[in-house]
Amino acid sequence: MPSVFGRQPILILLAMLISSLCNSAIIPFMGYFIVEDLHMAPWAISVYAITASLLTMACTRYFGERIDRSIRIFPMMVISAGGIVVSSAVLSIYQSYAILLLISAPGIAFSSAGVSSMFIFGRLYAEREGLPLARYNALMRSMTSTGWMFGPACSFLIADRFGSVAVFHFVFLLALAGWVTSFLALPRDFITSAVSRPLIGGWRAWFDNAALWAAAIFCFLFSLSSTLCSSTLPLYLTQELGLPAYTPGLSFTLKCAAEIIAITGSPALTSMIGRRNALFLSSGGGFAAYFLYAITSSVEMMMVAAFVEGLYFGIFAGVAIMFAQGFARGRLGRATSLYMNSLFLGSMTATTGMGLIASLFDFRSVLAAASLAMMGAMTVLYLTRRRDTEAET
Repeated sequence: MPSVFGRQPILILLAMLISSLCNSAIIPFMGYFIVEDLHMAPWAISVYAITASLLTMACTRYFGERIDRSIRIFPMMVISAGGIVVSSAVLSIYQSYAILLLISAPGIAFSSAGVSSMFIFGRLYAEREGLPLARYNALMRSMTSTGWMFGPACSFLIADRFGSVAVFHFVFLLALAGWVTSFLALPRDFITSAVSRPLIGGWRAWFDNAALWAAAIFCFLFSLSSTLCSSTLPLYLTQELGLPAYTPGLSFTLKCAAEIIAITGSPALTSMIGRRNALFLSSGGGFAAYFLYAITSSVEMMMVAAFVEGLYFGIFAGVAIMFAQGFARGRLGRATSLYMNSLFLGSMTATTGMGLIASLFDFRSVLAAASLAMMGAMTVLYLTRRRDTEAET
């Protein structure tokens, strides 16, 4: 069997890492930039986030449908990689809220959809070259997590020392390197295979696969749960528990480190207990993490909770995309885009809901809401267990 550490597989992984670094350096920074530099009210963050999320979901769906219709993937991926190049270049020259909505949001949406499509390409490439699917998927997912481990820290450190505009300069240079890497990594002649069964036209096509939709609903609820937890932690740990200001950063770093460990080990785990059981284990880990955060009273206990959080989410990250793709019925682009959009929708819903729940009750109540969402995810996973007979490898 060919090695996953050949020249081209490594270049593809590097392109994924740089793309993830770019997205993670600019996406979380936008809220800070809107309030601190553009002096907008907090509601402007929500408007921008919803706009960017909806555009990302639309682009992801379009890219997925295109991939299922037998195309050369190289032009689409290179164009999408240029989205964040254009966005960061414009913001390096001129900064305004209108620019964020009209240029930055579409550019980041293109880039994010390109990352989603890279997962589809990674699986198709691994199949064509005879690479071990689960292992190469885990490596690609670990590149995403590694990017998100370092990107936000880099952007806020640069903003603190050199100002916000320097962040956009940094992202532009990084995005340019990512574009060149994508240009070198992606094979020019790679053509996706058309689906073997006729494509149903219009929106009806999105509702003809109940097993895939069940997997997407599970992923939505899981994303809703995990994002409720992660979005409330900075304020919960510092304001409600009175822990030091560095605690949220430490929590995020430990979570990412544990996440990479779990993603790397996910192929071995699924080979032992199967994908669905691995996701049951991940969901149970979510309950454990939320409970530990709820009873946390010290930095040391928070560190344990953060490590458990990283492990449960890492298992999900390493397994869920293969789980959803298993119900593709030959439409890998549609399955992957539906999977990614379920995560985007869950995250967007959680970000909005967190503020509402915290305003009505407190930040600890958000952890309770996260537990309820995770219970819903586990229920869907259990009720649809007989659908595994429809799954592909």
